[in-house]
Amino acid sequence: MLKFYRIAVLVLIVFLIRDYYVRKRVQGDAPILLHEVQAILPAADALSVDHSERRGLFILDQGQQVIGYAVRTAPISDDIIGYCGPSDTLIVFDQATGKISGLSIRSSGDTTSHVNDVRNDRYYMNLWTQYSWDDLSKLDLQQGEIEGVSGATMTSMGIAHAIAHRIRYSQQQVQTAPPFQFRTSDAVLLLFGLGAALITFTRLKRVHRLRTLFKVSALIYLGFVSGDLLAESLFAGWARYAVPWRQLPGLVALAALAVLVPWTTRRNLYCQSICPHGTAQEFLGKLIPTKRKWKIRPDIKRALRWIPTLLLTLILCIIFLDIPIDLAELEAFDAFLLASAGIVSICIAVTGLLASLFIPQAYCHYGCPTGAIFEFVRSHGRADHFGKGDFVAGFLLLLAITLNQYAEIFKQYLFQ
Repeated sequence: MLKFYRIAVLVLIVFLIRDYYVRKRVQGDAPILLHEVQAILPAADALSVDHSERRGLFILDQGQQVIGYAVRTAPISDDIIGYCGPSDTLIVFDQATGKISGLSIRSSGDTTSHVNDVRNDRYYMNLWTQYSWDDLSKLDLQQGEIEGVSGATMTSMGIAHAIAHRIRYSQQQVQTAPPFQFRTSDAVLLLFGLGAALITFTRLKRVHRLRTLFKVSALIYLGFVSGDLLAESLFAGWARYAVPWRQLPGLVALAALAVLVPWTTRRNLYCQSICPHGTAQEFLGKLIPTKRKWKIRPDIKRALRWIPTLLLTLILCIIFLDIPIDLAELEAFDAFLLASAGIVSICIAVTGLLASLFIPQAYCHYGCPTGAIFEFVRSHGRADHFGKGDFVAGFLLLLAITLNQYAEIFKQYLFQ
């Protein structure tokens, strides 16, 4: 059960990051509130974010059954101006009929008198109830399917165009998903994954020269040629937006191996056989004889092992609170691509490499948050027990839950 707890913690944290950023994209800076929806659909009891490209809200009744769907035209349609400004319009669909239950103009940059004329024109507002989502995506405003409000024609037609554009935008996002692409670089990444598995799980691991050749190849290609290294900045981007399995299947497969292999087989395949920075430390460590290595006191060693945890805590805060710090700067991996590497990343990489001369795999053991995640999910078989790492993971999950719900409040206090 312990191994399922660990993978569940990891999945839940990723889900909480994804949920937060989907809510931000759906709700923007002026979230749809329950009472606004209840004014149109009185049975509404709760709102739930839709993670699809429709970018709306499911409307739930007291039994948590979906009874409708709500979207707002802002910010997607903010470029559509009526008379002198855009309008943010709430559109509520009825689940039973599939058609619009009603509209509400939430706010507007247009002339107040014109906006009020539109709000008070019952014919115009009720005209929309004949349309479903699909009907709106095909709405031809040029042919006069919607008539403007007399005296507020530009404002009312601006709202109409904003509604049609909002629906078409989501429809287009759904229909234009990128095609699946499998390139030579994807094949190379899969070969590295397969090679690492063979070296880890077969007798090939005893062929020292082959292992060395494989690690040197990974160091050169992944580190200096392609830059396809697994890092917190990569995983955070995927959690925020989407896993690009259509565009980067090789990298996604390599990431899956890095998590699932240690979880199921006890072997940390990526860190031990693929990671360029780990290989560089291993080779440098051989330059100094064992008798000249530093012996770290147990209490200092325990203190150093908290560094990855502190970095993971900082990373969660950066992600949820939009702190302007590049996550790539918190790890050494960005330093391999010198043309784009940041100063901090280079300093971390150089420090880790120098330390590895005297402390075996110094950065891997005491500084790498990505490696800490792979090590956390790694199974230890029957010898496994609930330890410090599991308590830390529980803390990070509670932190993610808290930030998911209250990040905006925290940001007000931090950045006011």
